Amino acid sequence: MNRFTRLAVTALLSAAALPVAAETWRLSSMVSPDSIEGQAYEILAEKTAEYSNGDLTIRIFPNSQIGEMDAVVEQLSAGVIQLAPSAMTFLARWEDNIRYASAPFLFDDYDHWAEFIRGDMVQGWLGKVTDASGISVLGDAPAFPRGSFRTLLSVDPITSAEDIAELRIRQFNSQLVIDVWENQGAEVVVLSWGEVYDAINRNIVNAVTSPLELIESTRFYEVAPNIVRTDEYPQAIAFMMNQEAFDDLSPENQDALLRAHADASAFAWETVFSGADETVERIKALEGVTYSDSFDTSAILATTSEFYAAREAAGELPEGLMDAVEAARESAK
Repeated sequence: MNRFTRLAVTALLSAAALPVAAETWRLSSMVSPDSIEGQAYEILAEKTAEYSNGDLTIRIFPNSQIGEMDAVVEQLSAGVIQLAPSAMTFLARWEDNIRYASAPFLFDDYDHWAEFIRGDMVQGWLGKVTDASGISVLGDAPAFPRGSFRTLLSVDPITSAEDIAELRIRQFNSQLVIDVWENQGAEVVVLSWGEVYDAINRNIVNAVTSPLELIESTRFYEVAPNIVRTDEYPQAIAFMMNQEAFDDLSPENQDALLRAHADASAFAWETVFSGADETVERIKALEGVTYSDSFDTSAILATTSEFYAAREAAGELPEGLMDAVEAARESAK
């Protein structure tokens, strides 16, 4: 072995002995770190580092620091960031039918909705999203609930379905959700989540829908103190992910990330559903706040049922949607 060969071998061995730099994924979060979602994201980060022995770390950017979700999913598709947990309906730009994952007043309960999300129809939609955008969903989306149930917060009291016609209600950019609420008589204003508090304070809108568990951290009750339970639709956090980044991970780090997601989901599930009653009691105790879990939604359900039936008759629903909803209902029993 000549001198140059010995030097080359020594250099290779020295390089092999150096520690491999950890890979860092960026996670864009809409919520504050102290919310249940925010705490669960921290668990995801901690467990990912633990299970990967430090090879994979996750840096969290809370409170929409990276941007609002419409911009974030573009960055996710481009690989600028790797994770963006939120409602999967933000993927509708690549597959419009995915909006029906948050179809208002269509599902009986969480189990019914979860069976629909796990079914072939929704999974097929998600596959089309991945093909078009490079974005997939990490793990089992229904395992990570966004809230125990949805509520409606308003400036003025809501005592019946007729009062909805008096609302200028904030919604996210989903034409289906907009259409359902306009069908109820409300005026819908599309705003980002971070704009809601100020928009209510300035009388741009006078109502907003929210998971129960986000009422306290957003402090929406300060400007919209009249709260009713609506059970509008079940909701979970889809960990939207850059698929190429996941494919580039080692099998060990892929497994670490999936295990960490399962742990974060378990925390969210336990915290959300075991703590719902305590959350309600804290909200009821807030000064100036009124809360009702006996709001009669029967008129809303009847009107919305007619809405879906009319769309189905006109061929305006995804083919087979109502059959898939019914199959999920049977599977959930």
